[in-house]
Amino acid sequence: MEIGEEVEVVERHMRKMGFRWTSQRSLVTRTVFTSHEHFSAEELLELCRKMDREVSRATVYRTLSMLERAGFVEGLDTGDGGRKFEHVLGHPHHDHMLCNSCGVIIEFFDEELERRQEVAAKLHGFEIQRHSLKLFGICRTCRVRKAEDSSEA
Repeated sequence: MEIGEEVEVVERHMRKMGFRWTSQRSLVTRTVFTSHEHFSAEELLELCRKMDREVSRATVYRTLSMLERAGFVEGLDTGDGGRKFEHVLGHPHHDHMLCNSCGVIIEFFDEELERRQEVAAKLHGFEIQRHSLKLFGICRTCRVRKAEDSSEA
């Protein structure tokens, strides 16, 4: 799906839900779907203000909240009190590993984990509608850096 198509899907949904579709809301949405990285609300605000200095913080936060509630964007609690977001419309499901040291987010998909979740749900008579798996730890780069620092000491 192209960015223009994604924005049109969001616009139709938002109008159907009774929300006004303003030029700033359109800019925020387009910026979200242009990004291929995880971003914070403040980073999104900064990106939007590069294109329109008048975009308000409230507009960015409200639009991001609407996009998340509608399922076009997913929020990811980073474990340090922060949140990062990513657009999910037209993207395959994946899970995340978050480094407690440098904050890097690694996306991954594991067929066996997915299968085991389905087995566990079936065992308990549970129907999974969606899920989010986050693994917190230390990435390879930080582990290597720590090992090198230890050997130099």
